[in-house]
Amino acid sequence: MVSPISCLSILVIPLLVTSLFYQVSNAVNNTYLDSICHKSTDYELCSSTFAANNRTPTADLDDLFRISISANINLLHTTIVKQIPKILETLNNPQDKALLQNCQTNFTNAQEKLTNAYLASVLMDYTKAKNLATDAALLNANCDNEYNTTKRPSPIADVTGKVGKLIFISFIIVNEIIP
Repeated sequence: MVSPISCLSILVIPLLVTSLFYQVSNAVNNTYLDSICHKSTDYELCSSTFAANNRTPTADLDDLFRISISANINLLHTTIVKQIPKILETLNNPQDKALLQNCQTNFTNAQEKLTNAYLASVLMDYTKAKNLATDAALLNANCDNEYNTTKRPSPIADVTGKVGKLIFISFIIVNEIIP
């Protein structure tokens, strides 16, 4: 007579093996992630962004897209809430204040676009996610363009540069998902 444990093991062991294979086969390997970062405009930023996230080792392309979007949302949030208010306190020139406040508004709107891009990716609507990320990139560029037009130095040029690079990384990944 066959014991209940034997029957259970006949069912469970193949499921465990299958799930392990599925996890390994869907995860993006380090070589592939490295090739994505080499396509970016800033290899170090790309590598460090993914290295800082504990989901990266088991991530598939969908997850990598969401990790890159999340990193950008966090950067924008920190800039909007902490960095820009501190800079505004130090500015005396009304034009400088207006430019930075415009950037703060653009960043707030870009953060909302990226949040919606993240949500669209969860629903696997990558065309919508890509369009929303494009909108966020344009809002980021508007900040730089306003400073360039007035020939005034941007106190957050490093942030706008980083936001643009992170969005480009998201584009690289989404273009792998939907060629």
